[in-house]
Amino acid sequence: MAGRLLPALASEIPGLACRTHCTLPAGLTRPALSYSSRACKGTQQLPSPSQNSQLVPLHRGCTRLCATTTKDVEGGEAPVCIVTGSSRGIGKAIALELGSHGAKVVVNYASSADAAEEVAKQIRESGGEAIVVGADMSKAEELSKLFSEATSKWGRVDVLVNNAGITRDTLIARMKPDQWQAVIDTNLSAVFYATQAALKIMGKQRKGRIINISSVTGLAGNPGQANYAAAKAGVIGLTKTVAREYAPRGITANAIAPGFIASDMTSKIDPKYEEAILKTIPLGRYGQPHEVAGAVRFLAMDPAAAYITGQTLNVDGGMVMF
Repeated sequence: MAGRLLPALASEIPGLACRTHCTLPAGLTRPALSYSSRACKGTQQLPSPSQNSQLVPLHRGCTRLCATTTKDVEGGEAPVCIVTGSSRGIGKAIALELGSHGAKVVVNYASSADAAEEVAKQIRESGGEAIVVGADMSKAEELSKLFSEATSKWGRVDVLVNNAGITRDTLIARMKPDQWQAVIDTNLSAVFYATQAALKIMGKQRKGRIINISSVTGLAGNPGQANYAAAKAGVIGLTKTVAREYAPRGITANAIAPGFIASDMTSKIDPKYEEAILKTIPLGRYGQPHEVAGAVRFLAMDPAAAYITGQTLNVDGGMVMF
């Protein structure tokens, strides 16, 4: 009952500066729900999780430390994070967020070397470490460089963020084979190959975290984006499969589905179309890259996220509620 009431509250009471959440008790199979009303006017610093790693029981009667423990993230060696497509946009925000929290970051670019070097410079200035690796993520032979460079420099890979993506928008009837394939290659196949490479390393470590950037388009579809929607929906299915296959090895896999995020592209939208877009967003505004980055950091580095796997977190202002 509460799971159905809260989406209605989030949509119907826009004047409240609050958020509504529903968490189901243990034993129920439906995922926890989270819904928002209007944007909160301030932020709250939550208490830090316990500094002590906890032993958690796994199936077949074994116990061991949960994946990416507090020691790895806060009290010991900084995690090594690979962020694909991180020279600009959301990927840049993710790389900077992880780096500012002490991570060792592999900054990836396809063509913007100078921009990637600037991201790495900012990470170092914020107290993190960074290297820059150029690779076209649609080519399996190139993306392998990300992992060889990371292990050569730091000896391990703790976190993979699959962020790189492209669009080739057009209606289905007009979509050419190369427009379809280019998006599938970069937005889905590259995620698979990068994940496969990461799992070879993380499997030996017996821990790791994978975060895949999907989209609300992969959940709800969108006219003119059949290729993009198919790829992003595939990312969610892949994420769940990885989560099921690799949970016994202490590896978590989750997806994040952003909605409309402020960018150079959104700044060029005609005001009359923008008004229509904002009406589809209960929070009534575009998201910011740092809001997606914060969600990634939680799943990638926070000890409290060690028990979360196979989930899709919507960062969309309430656009999709199901």
